[in-house]
Amino acid sequence: MDSRQRVLRTLRFEATDRPPYDLMEGCVWPELLEYYRQNYGLETADQVLDFLDTDFRWTFLEYLGPPAPPAAKLLTAGQAASSKAVAVGPLAHASSLAEIEAYPWPDPAWFGPADYALARLRWPDKALVFCPGWMPLFWTACELFGMQPAMTKMMDEPEIFEALVQRQHAIVMDILERAAPAASRYCDLAWLGDDFAHQQNMLISPALWRRFIKPYLAEQVSLLRRHGMLVLFHSCGAVRPVLPDLAEIGVNALLVFQTTARGLDASSIAQEFGGKLAFYGGIDVQHTLSSGTPQEVEQAVHANLRAFAGCGGYIVANSHHTLASIRGENITAMCQAVKTFKHE
Repeated sequence: MDSRQRVLRTLRFEATDRPPYDLMEGCVWPELLEYYRQNYGLETADQVLDFLDTDFRWTFLEYLGPPAPPAAKLLTAGQAASSKAVAVGPLAHASSLAEIEAYPWPDPAWFGPADYALARLRWPDKALVFCPGWMPLFWTACELFGMQPAMTKMMDEPEIFEALVQRQHAIVMDILERAAPAASRYCDLAWLGDDFAHQQNMLISPALWRRFIKPYLAEQVSLLRRHGMLVLFHSCGAVRPVLPDLAEIGVNALLVFQTTARGLDASSIAQEFGGKLAFYGGIDVQHTLSSGTPQEVEQAVHANLRAFAGCGGYIVANSHHTLASIRGENITAMCQAVKTFKHE
């Protein structure tokens, strides 16, 4: 069984020769690359992924616009701002729909399809992910309004908050409508992302999330599913209250599976959502991969795999990436532990 078959069967809760695994979102950050350069003579991210024999490969949109337009940063993968950086946004005092529309939004035409045929030719046996980049709905509202103004506008000026979400959604749909048909002939999976939780709770109540975010996210997921791709949805933190909603609108897997967040322990998640929603991640970067031993990493991998053994639908990966504290030897141990796992 090759990687592509293994991943697709896992997302359909079917039996596989072994569980699939990946580096979170295909990311090899500088400190990790340096570890593999010094210890194994590897020089590129692709060489690291090949060395680890991960089951996924990732593709990203081509940026076709002018040099570094500020608004375009909202659509660049991996560039989510910290909460401190979004205390006050450029639309913090917006009080009309005209002000929302007048903001210098990025032109969707700046973002075009990648060469998916070349990617499939390069990785014929890997699960190929169509990743349009960081185009969130809720978090974009937090960046443009500011965190506190965004929360306030949801309650006091809901039409202003929703107008911004609708404007961002229109950009996302324009990009997806152009890129998804090109990707669908070659890519097996599609990635969407937002962040609306911390480790203890959601930043937005489930009711408000269902009102302001869910309908638009459902449209995005539906478009991708119509083009034959299974959908991975990225959101960090304690998102358990809306997991049934994600499954309902057609999301196939949660990525990030952050087992240290409230309500996301592997055992109860597998019991409640096994066979309904798959989970990608689960190997903690704050402690296990940063300060644990390879033996402790192996134990964590095996514990998660045992939890999901009766229902399937689990993909092993680091729970986050780009943390300098993550030890390279523990990443290696994480990947090797999948191959040594034997279900009792």
